[in-house]
Amino acid sequence: MDRFQWWENNFQPGETEILQQPSVKLYDGNKKTLFESGTLTLTSQRIRWKDDINPNTDMSLNLSHIVLIEKENATWTKSAKIIAHLGAILEEDKKPGPVKYSPYNYVKFSFRGGGDKEFFNAFSEALTKRAWEDPAVAYPKGKQYRAGIVGIERQIKDRNEATGETISEAFEDLKGLMKMAKEMVNLSKTISQKLREKQMDITEDETIQFKSYLLSLGISDPVTKDEYGSGSAFHTELAKQLCDLLMKPLNEAGGTLTLAEVYCRVNRARGVELISPEDLLNSCLMLEKLNLAVKLHKFDSGVMALRLVAEDPMAEAREVMQILQDNESLTAAELSILTKATVVIAKERLLFLEKQGLACRDDSVEGLRFYANQF
Repeated sequence: MDRFQWWENNFQPGETEILQQPSVKLYDGNKKTLFESGTLTLTSQRIRWKDDINPNTDMSLNLSHIVLIEKENATWTKSAKIIAHLGAILEEDKKPGPVKYSPYNYVKFSFRGGGDKEFFNAFSEALTKRAWEDPAVAYPKGKQYRAGIVGIERQIKDRNEATGETISEAFEDLKGLMKMAKEMVNLSKTISQKLREKQMDITEDETIQFKSYLLSLGISDPVTKDEYGSGSAFHTELAKQLCDLLMKPLNEAGGTLTLAEVYCRVNRARGVELISPEDLLNSCLMLEKLNLAVKLHKFDSGVMALRLVAEDPMAEAREVMQILQDNESLTAAELSILTKATVVIAKERLLFLEKQGLACRDDSVEGLRFYANQF
């Protein structure tokens, strides 16, 4: 930043103002500076930065000092930046400015309010025309903003357009990712079909190993609305797939999983073919009608869960009661560790014991603790 000099409030011969952009932050190389937010003005011969809060902080940089510029695209956490690489400057040519010495040969302009694309294009054009060498160069005025309400509205409109372009680019990238993911799913379907039809000359061990690789990526052939529509047929097929997918997790969790856990597990397994909470609930409502091994259960507290049909609530209660007696007292968190169930399910099981008169509670500042009912 040692190439910047204090702004002299007079235009040079042939100098034309091209474009302005507010809410721009200055970096000295990669180092943050105190110049947090200012209006960046591009002219045919200079670039000017004026503090939005302190009007006395007003500086400029001759375009003749800039070798080239680069653009750094915005991310979800960082704003877009224009990087200006600077050439050497003789000591006798230096004029008073905000920084006497800098180890960096480049500066960054961070566009917090958008407008970076338009500014970069105008910036590049100004460097190409090199109007400081020939003041007679005919230079278009570019976009000028009027003062007052009209000017503010125009700036807001341009900023929204720039933001819209950035969002569109982000979604274009996302579309590309989705397309590639769908191609991978289609590939896995094709290979699975060939394996089923025994069209490939591979051993049984290789078949089992390859299928395990596909399953480790998630559901290899997810039920979709494109295939079954959005009505009962889709929910019926999805219910069957839910039953197959959740048998192992349900057995590992003691026979019960909350609907929130089911939603996370299913969508993680489905990859890009996500389902909505409404589709999940409608599919779970079909489980009992289809006489599958899993059913939807609603606790008295309103918590909804999936549980194995073979699971006996009273046998489960006796098992939890035995654990409670062995430990004298339990919290939901402690029972969760012992039974490998979630804290929510563990609490519901203790509440069920209380409802049956087998347990009683101690609700204190330390939390809710259950004891075996000795009365």
